[in-house]
Amino acid sequence: MDASTRAPGYDLFKLIVAIILLILALILMWTSLSQTSIPPPATPSTTALSRSGQPLETSPTVGPVSPTPSPLTATASPIPPPIETTAVEPSLTPLPPLTETQAAKPSPTPIPTTTPAPEATTPPITEVPATDVCEAATARSRLHVGMDARILRRLNFRSSPGIRDNWLLTNVPGTQVQIVGGPECLPYWTGAYLWWQVQLPDGRVGWSAEGSLHGSFYFMEPK
Repeated sequence: MDASTRAPGYDLFKLIVAIILLILALILMWTSLSQTSIPPPATPSTTALSRSGQPLETSPTVGPVSPTPSPLTATASPIPPPIETTAVEPSLTPLPPLTETQAAKPSPTPIPTTTPAPEATTPPITEVPATDVCEAATARSRLHVGMDARILRRLNFRSSPGIRDNWLLTNVPGTQVQIVGGPECLPYWTGAYLWWQVQLPDGRVGWSAEGSLHGSFYFMEPK
């Protein structure tokens, strides 16, 4: 094969290689430009404290970033010395020694014993002689035979003296009666009733007591 036949193919190969190298050069140039246009991150400011406690403001210096990173030089700011604090230890005051009386073991307090109070007992009822209670009832009497009387309270009218199965009726307060007989004293319990024979306005005759058992009030009084 002659030289005129190989020249077009060789020239085409060189052209392709030149285009590829040009594309690679453009890519590298674009990459370097994009890295140069992006600003580097700002270094945070370090605030140092002075001895008086006031902050010292330092602004970071941002320089241009070259493609080749330069070694960072760390500048250490002086650290203020710690504030001295004096710890106050609590003063321990020793307790005074116990005396013999205080050191002695306390004796148990005796529990007061309550003496039961004697139960109230009802005094026995002493039987009063009939003569005494009848004398007292007779001494309190205000009636006598032949006198007109008036009933003060509801009063039973009986067929004979005494409290037994001899009830006839009950007279109401204000009933007028006449004393026609008596008196008859009959002891009952610790007292006595003084009975009088009375006649009602309708003519019936029976027996009624003049006063209470112990003479505290009257059933009949003189008219």
